[in-house]
Amino acid sequence: MARGSTCGVVSGGALGISLMRHESIGAGGENAQRAIMQEARAYVDWFHDNFSTQYCRERTGVDFYQASSWFKYLLPGERIARCFWHIGKAASYLQSSRAVPLSGCPGSASGARGEALHCATEVLRGVREATGVGHDLLEKTAFVLDGGVALSGGVCGAMAGAVMAVNLVFGWDIRHMSYPRTIKEFVAGHANLLRRDYRGRPETFAIGRGVVQRFLEKGSALECRRITGKDFSGWDDFQEHISSSESCRGLVADAVAAATEALKKS
Repeated sequence: MARGSTCGVVSGGALGISLMRHESIGAGGENAQRAIMQEARAYVDWFHDNFSTQYCRERTGVDFYQASSWFKYLLPGERIARCFWHIGKAASYLQSSRAVPLSGCPGSASGARGEALHCATEVLRGVREATGVGHDLLEKTAFVLDGGVALSGGVCGAMAGAVMAVNLVFGWDIRHMSYPRTIKEFVAGHANLLRRDYRGRPETFAIGRGVVQRFLEKGSALECRRITGKDFSGWDDFQEHISSSESCRGLVADAVAAATEALKKS
């Protein structure tokens, strides 16, 4: 939602890895999830090592909620060109990883605490129960957003789950959109971030802005690291935290409520 947190190339790439491996999840259970999480974390670390940071605000120096910053982003053009270059490099990385078989990961198939908990997945399931809006594959693969995208401390998985739930209805189907229309929707959507009182047709950025704002009123921060005060050492460390944290359970409930309200109002 252009708030400057984890770059969409990072979160999208992590989801892409989970999507490429989704058939392994049913067969391998938690072992497969652990291995996929490690693979996604390796991608996040690769991105950070190559481009210095995973955060949009640090990569671009742009606040998309300020009109003046748009000129910095678009003119003379090196910032937006850098984003396209990073997308291309990331796509090449992901394409090469696709050919590598999934490595096994030691650990219990079911976990010592029973079924593992996942922030974004819990939000997506909660929204489906409340509204009927849901997507099986997204719920299955969204676990890679745990701990701020592959346990890296970035954007909160619960908030990401709320935005994704809304986008199941109002998002763009880019594979079936022309390039000119994609550019038009991109520009119009970001322009809606500057409007304080949007009253037009339902539009994903305008709706998502409200979802994120409501979440921030409850959580006060975007990044998992700031919300939890933790840097997770791995799967078990995160699971121990999420299974006992009243704060995180509250944020999951708040994210479900924010997305549900947005869907029902729009």
